[in-house]
Formats: sequence, C-alpha cells, structure tokens
Amino acid sequence: MSDDTELAALVSACETDLGDPDLWFMPDGYPGSLALCIIDSIYSTGARYSSVVKIISRYRDYRKQRGGDADADGTDELAATIREVGGPDAWATEIGNRRPTSTRPGAPLKAETIATLTTVLPEHGVRTTGQLRAAAASPDNLNSIKRAWRATPGQGSGITWDYALMLAQIPGVKADRMVIRYVARAIAVQPGKLSSERAAQLVTHVAEAKGWNVIHLDHAIWRFESGRPFQNDGPGSD
Repeated sequence: MSDDTELAALVSACETDLGDPDLWFMPDGYPGSLALCIIDSIYSTGARYSSVVKIISRYRDYRKQRGGDADADGTDELAATIREVGGPDAWATEIGNRRPTSTRPGAPLKAETIATLTTVLPEHGVRTTGQLRAAAASPDNLNSIKRAWRATPGQGSGITWDYALMLAQIPGVKADRMVIRYVARAIAVQPGKLSSERAAQLVTHVAEAKGWNVIHLDHAIWRFESGRPFQNDGPGSD
C-alpha cells in the first residue's frame, strides 16, 4: 500500500469502528504528577491494567498517610518514597509489584527502572509534568530526554516514554500492541511487520486529517481493540 492508501484505510476503519468522537472516553492522565506518569507507564507494559490501578492506589494511600499528595508529586517526591521504604526492592514489595523489566534472566525489577528515572529525568531539568511539557516545546530537548528514558532497563522500545507523555497530556500516540494490532488490521499487514513508530505516525495523521484530538483517538483505538467500552453512551460504560 502507498502512504495515502494506508491513511485512507485507517481513516475508514476508525470512522466505522469508533463512532462519534464526541462520545469517546477521554483519558484523565496525571497532568500534575510526573511521579504517577512514571509509575503507570512503567508498570503498564506486559500486565493487566487492573494491576497498575492497584499500584497507583497504594502509592496514593502511602502519600496521603504521610500528608502528601500523589497527584502533585514529581520525581523528588517519588524518589523520597523509595528511600523511605528502603530502596527499590522494598518499594516493589510494599507499593509496586515484583515484575521484572523483561523476561530476560536476571532482568531488574520495574521498581529499579522507576528509581533510575527519578535520577535521570532531573539530570535533564525535568522534575515535574510542567517541566516536561515545557521541554516538549523544543524537539531537541525532548529527544534528549527520550534517549535518556529509553536507555533505562527494559525501555528501549520507547512505548513507555510515549505513554508517559500521554499521561502528562502531551499530544502523541502510545503505539502498544493493541494499537499496532488495530492499525495493522486496518491497513492489511501482519502486526509483526508494523513498527510502533509507523503505527503512531499513521494514527497521528488520521487525527490531523479528521481534526480529532490525537490522545483521545489513540485511547479510543486502545479501548476498542482491548474489548473495553470506548464511548460514554449509557449503562455499562466505565
């Protein structure tokens, strides 16, 4: 397929499958909490999202019990919680979970990557979602931060980076396996032959062509492909 043909095929699929964009669920994200953006994005890959919800809840409870506000936390506050409980291993047990960053033998825990990010991001001047959004105004700055994020254990694909940007309400597409599968089916290619970068590019172009919010489109595709309700259209929606 040519680029134009692929775009037309994906536009047609979205129009058919997703219905009225005014009824799509809008992801809330964590516009004031880089800490929650990091936690959610790192734990969301290769896991049921219900497990991520439980981790976010435990983190919020932990911070509330100590007079803090998880929804306003940056990297400094997240790093402090890791120190308080005794390091990444203890944090994984008490707040997160003990999932590793990959299936590779000896792969570090996801909690260790979270701890690393609380150091890496401040080195690039980013401690809060506000600073991340400011950095997004400069492609060169954002690419530098992206490279640093992807260099941490298990994050080489860039999917968690894209997801973190979305959670911080920075426009973009989180082309995970659900989105890749949807786009691949729409343009009639095998999912294994479609890169996350190309899938994200096509979804972005659809949003531009239709005048849709790209974050909302990405979320609607993800919910549709994962079998969740994707429209606020009555009982049973969540």
